[in-house]
Amino acid sequence: MPEDNMKKTTEQKIKDKEEELKVLKRKLIEEQNKKDFIYIKELNLEVQTNKHHLDKSYDDLVKEFGEEYLEDNILTFKEVQELRNLEHKGKYKLGLINTWEFCKQEDLIAKEKGYVAGFCADSDGLYLNTYRNSDDSDSYLGVRFCKRRKNERSKS
Repeated sequence: MPEDNMKKTTEQKIKDKEEELKVLKRKLIEEQNKKDFIYIKELNLEVQTNKHHLDKSYDDLVKEFGEEYLEDNILTFKEVQELRNLEHKGKYKLGLINTWEFCKQEDLIAKEKGYVAGFCADSDGLYLNTYRNSDDSDSYLGVRFCKRRKNERSKS
């Protein structure tokens, strides 16, 4: 019995260290890409100007950053659409005219089945793929993080 407790403790220590490593990786990405974020006043969020982690699957990203971090820090389809429209109007330069990147999975049925969402845009139009396998990767597919700001109302 003491061996089981020791093994369990060791397994828990490994899980704890893996979680600590994820936190450090997230912090490193934020530090390395601090200048890569631009504030989008129309959406009240900061967004990375470039996508990264090309040729990685969503499962790879979960291993590296954690699922909760991804849920909180990747764009929704609607946000990417709005950014693309702003870019088309010449407001921002984000490379959303030709892109393929992960976005937040908001289709609950697809999410329950383990599917992830991808945003794809080219010169003809755009679409949302909500039935992408989480272990699929592609050299053009990447991720871009965002930071949502809380509503800042003046206290006057």
